[in-house]
Amino acid sequence: MLLSQDFIYSQQIDAVVRVDSQHITIGDWLRGTLEIKHMSDVQLFNFVLPDSLGEFEIVRKEQPTTEEKDGKILEKIPFIITAFDSGVRIISPIHIGYKIKGDTSLYSVSTSPLIINVRGVVIDTTQDIRDIKPPLSVPITFAEILPYLISVVVISAAGFLIWYIIKKRKKGERLIPEAPPRPPHEIALEALKSLESEKLWQRGKVKEYHSKLTDIVRVYIENRFEIKAMEITSDEILEQFSFKKVISKELYEGLKEILFRADLVKFAKYQPISEENERSLAEAYRFVQSTIQEISPETRIQEKVEVTAQQ
Repeated sequence: MLLSQDFIYSQQIDAVVRVDSQHITIGDWLRGTLEIKHMSDVQLFNFVLPDSLGEFEIVRKEQPTTEEKDGKILEKIPFIITAFDSGVRIISPIHIGYKIKGDTSLYSVSTSPLIINVRGVVIDTTQDIRDIKPPLSVPITFAEILPYLISVVVISAAGFLIWYIIKKRKKGERLIPEAPPRPPHEIALEALKSLESEKLWQRGKVKEYHSKLTDIVRVYIENRFEIKAMEITSDEILEQFSFKKVISKELYEGLKEILFRADLVKFAKYQPISEENERSLAEAYRFVQSTIQEISPETRIQEKVEVTAQQ
């Protein structure tokens, strides 16, 4: 198999933008760094950091630094940006031209887009500053006593329920039969098949398709790897996997492709081609099928005993 020169040379240079936070208030300054890591025979071609990055203005460009790390040269270009519109905003990719020693061709590498949530500031200007009023003396009403009465009833009912549960357990009786939980991969694969049968992107519902797809993957990650994937951003999910090192590099890159493509569709109105839509689903299937957690024989025996006891 022959590889293009662009692909081969892309292994010699990597560029990424890192920011201190993905949540800021409108007008706040956000510190970021452009990191360019490359081999010694790579020369950047007239690169200058632009004055704006998509919907963000660069308010300050700081002194770049250069160091050697892991046998490569690491160039760091710090900067500070701000945004004056609230909502979900995107730091656009930075394109970097470079040459290879002994090669007259010009190549380029780009950073990935970053999604930043810019919060607005709500100020109530309709209210005047007033003195604090003294407390009023009012008689106690039934409405005020009612919450306490309800609390007494609830506590009494809870006490009776606890006594009832303890009594049942002492007799070896189960209150409600519990079925063994389904493995996370079964739930995820079933959901992926259901999503595939809906043919959403084929009917023009591309955003809904990618939203459902990433929700399935995020729920699977929560149940399989105990990562709160539904509560964090795509970058934070990838950072967790990078730290835990529980999946291969190929699965990591596939997961990254699923999440970032969905973010671009949902927040940047990106319209992927048919092959990209199909590839996201295929990568989701591959991720789940490659990370199936084997159930030990001891666990299966225990589940069988519990089900038999319930019957």
